[in-house]
Amino acid sequence: MRNFFSIPNSHTLNPEVVKHFKRNFFANMLDAGFWFLGDSFAAAYTIMPVFMSTLTDSPILIGMIPALEGAGWFLPQLFLAKHIEGKNRRLPMVLTMGIFDRLPFLLLAIGTFFILKIDSKAAIIIFLLIYGIKVFSGGLVALPWQELIATVIPLSHRGRYWGLALILGKLLGVVGAIITGLMLSNIAYPTNYAFMFLAGFVCVLISLIFLSLTIEPEIKRQSSTNTTTVWGRIIEIFRADRNFAIYLVNRGVVFLSFMGLGFVTVYGLQKFNLPISYSAIFTGVMLTSEIVGYGIWGTIGDKDGYKRVIEFCNLFLILGLLILLFVKSIWGLFIAFAIISFAHSGEYIADQNIAMEFGEEGERPTYIGMSKTLTGPILLIAPIIAGGLIKLWGYPIMFLTALIISMIAFVIIRFFVTEPRLSH
Repeated sequence: MRNFFSIPNSHTLNPEVVKHFKRNFFANMLDAGFWFLGDSFAAAYTIMPVFMSTLTDSPILIGMIPALEGAGWFLPQLFLAKHIEGKNRRLPMVLTMGIFDRLPFLLLAIGTFFILKIDSKAAIIIFLLIYGIKVFSGGLVALPWQELIATVIPLSHRGRYWGLALILGKLLGVVGAIITGLMLSNIAYPTNYAFMFLAGFVCVLISLIFLSLTIEPEIKRQSSTNTTTVWGRIIEIFRADRNFAIYLVNRGVVFLSFMGLGFVTVYGLQKFNLPISYSAIFTGVMLTSEIVGYGIWGTIGDKDGYKRVIEFCNLFLILGLLILLFVKSIWGLFIAFAIISFAHSGEYIADQNIAMEFGEEGERPTYIGMSKTLTGPILLIAPIIAGGLIKLWGYPIMFLTALIISMIAFVIIRFFVTEPRLSH
C-alpha cells in the first residue's frame, strides 16, 4: 500500500497536494463510488430506456435518453473553460453546482409517483425535461470537477484513481442492480421506478458528503489575458496542435460507433420477449464488465498511455458488434453486451484522462472543454440516428452501421494519432 501511494521523484508537485494525497484519493474514490451506485438506479443505457419504453414505443424518443446523457455531459464544458482558468480553487464551484446535479433524482422520483395521473404525452415531456436538467447540470459541473481531480491527484496516479474509483462504483452498482431487480419484480409500476429514483437520490447525496472532505490547495492561477473569442481560440489550437485535432475527429467517430449501446437492452427484451425486470440483469452484466475493464484499462493507461487503451477498446467493440449481429440466444446477447460494455469502460476511462495530456498545464481547461463540447453534438445525434435506422430498417442494420463506423475509428486512432506523452 505504501508503494501504491509513492509519487515518483520526477514529479514536481505542490507540497499540499503531496500532504493530502491519500485523504483526497479516498475521499474522491468514495464520492465516485456512491455517485455510480446512485446512478445505477437510473442507468442511462439500461434502466432509463426501458422506463421510457413504458411511455412510448418510438425508438427515436427512447434514443433521446442516451442522447441527452451524452450531450448534457459534454456540450456545456468548453464555455466554462476561460472562467475556470483563473480560479485558485475549484472545489467551492464543484460543491455548489453538485447540488443541482443531484436534485433531479428527487424530482424524477416525485414525478414518477404521479405519472399515471397525467396524460402520456405530458408525462414524456416532463420526464425528458427533468432528465435533461439532470444531465446538463452534470455537464456544467464536469469541467471544474475534472480540474479538481487533475489538481489533487498526480498524473502518476490518475489512471489508478479512476480504475479503483470506477471499480468501487460499479461494485456498488451491482448491488444497486440487484436491488433494482427486486424492486421491478415485487413492486407495482410505476411505484417501483419511483422508489428506485429515490434510492438514487439518497446515494448521490452521500457522494456529495465525501466530495466535501477533499482538501484542495489554493494555487495562484492567472486569468487568461488572451482576448480571443472562444471560437477564435479553438481555431488557434487546431492550427498549432494538429495531433489534437485528429484525436477529436477520432473521438467523434467513436461516439457514433457506440450509437447502439442504449438500445441493446430494449432489443433483448423485445427479441426474446422478456419481462422488464431483466433490465436489471442487463445492468448487472454491464457493471460487471466495466468493473473488470476499469481495473485493466487504468493500469494500461498509466503505463502505456491512453491512446493504446482506445486502440484495444475499438477492437473489442468490433468483436462485440459482430457477435451481436449473429446472436441467437439470450446468453449470446449477454456475452455481446458484456464485450461492448468492456470496450465502453476503456473508452470512458481514456476519455477522462487523455485530454489532460495535450497542451500545456495553463491550457488544460480549454483542451478538456474542447474535447467534450466539440464532440458533444455527436453524442446527441448518434442515438437519434440509431433510432431512425431502427425505425426504417430494424436493429440489425443499425448494429451493422455501428460496426463499420467502429472499424473506421480504429484506423484513425491507430495510424493517425500520436500518443500525446510522446508528442510533448
